[in-house]
Amino acid sequence: KAAAQARGHICTSVFVPAPLKQQASGTMARTLAALLAAALLGGASGLLTGRLAANATFTVNDKVYVDGSLFAESVAIGDNLGCTEHKGTSSLKVCGCGVKVVAHLMTECQTYKKYDTQIGTCDCASSACDEKTLSSGYSSTFNWQAASFEISPC
Repeated sequence: KAAAQARGHICTSVFVPAPLKQQASGTMARTLAALLAAALLGGASGLLTGRLAANATFTVNDKVYVDGSLFAESVAIGDNLGCTEHKGTSSLKVCGCGVKVVAHLMTECQTYKKYDTQIGTCDCASSACDEKTLSSGYSSTFNWQAASFEISPC
């Protein structure tokens, strides 16, 4: 190298043994894969933890009632977004125009033909609450019990 510099040549390349090159590129690939997986899982976990509507804002008028009892209201609705299992209810009520509930006959908010009912009108022109007793039947009506319900923003 000193002789090359003396002749006016500067050495610009560095010798790196092949195993080290492979190890470095393998480490970089693993690091990149880990970062990509973390980004994807971070997005998926956001969906699963109720950050479905990060931009949704709920007001003091937004309320969800289950079996006649207040289930969630206002900002606390954001903590209850998504599917909720229930022992069975046929009485649901939604107040406000920022939230709606879909009642499901099946668990885990699975859909089943006509036994999926939306409660909540999402109409800010109306201040009335939307209250429903879940019922069905052709010749004679009967109340059915929702095994799960899903809360979402309008």
